[in-house]
Amino acid sequence: MTITTPIEMQKIKSRSANSLLCAIVFICSLLYVPTTLAQTAFKEGDIIFEKIPCGNLCDAIIETTPCKPGLAFNHCGIVHKEGKDVYVIEAIGKAVKQSPIATFLKRDTSSLIYIGRLKPQYAKAIKPAVKKAQDYIGTPYDDTFLPGDSALYCSELVWDSYKQNGTPIFTTQPMTFKSPKTNATYPAWTEYYQSLHQPIPEGVEGINPCLIANSDKVELIVVRRDSK
Repeated sequence: MTITTPIEMQKIKSRSANSLLCAIVFICSLLYVPTTLAQTAFKEGDIIFEKIPCGNLCDAIIETTPCKPGLAFNHCGIVHKEGKDVYVIEAIGKAVKQSPIATFLKRDTSSLIYIGRLKPQYAKAIKPAVKKAQDYIGTPYDDTFLPGDSALYCSELVWDSYKQNGTPIFTTQPMTFKSPKTNATYPAWTEYYQSLHQPIPEGVEGINPCLIANSDKVELIVVRRDSK
């Protein structure tokens, strides 16, 4: 019969706890280590996000539309595949357009690519969403970020395209153009809307890339760019 002293028992418990902690850390590392772009193909209807460096206004978008910790996006689009070719349907510049994936990816110098993939229960919405987004090609870009008019901004295109029986999959919320640090309107927004001769639509229901990325309707996939 082997007798285990309290000190030895404590050591056994400590070793067991350390082993369990190492196992948890290892499993978590498997969950969050990005795969390479070559290993993960884009799928039809994926929502792709990026952070475009465009000065104070882009910084204002990021600060007033927060993502999950560690993430920052100010643009998004819908992936469409034609054979081996991959495109992104996006509202950018003057209108909605279909851009080659390489064009989209060149704007963001990050080593990682972020993809929102609809969860299986929403898979039926993908095909009609892509079709609707294509029908919007040529629609003017919505400079005022006002939903419901005849123009579209990037996340509004995604939001409007992804509806099931007329009901949006993604939830809107009242827009704010105020800095969370000061609760004052971000200066870049003030200058922007003054240049448009439009009032700031504070409190109007709207959508943004981070609201979509934060949604529980999608699985956020992190992909490492090919080094070649």
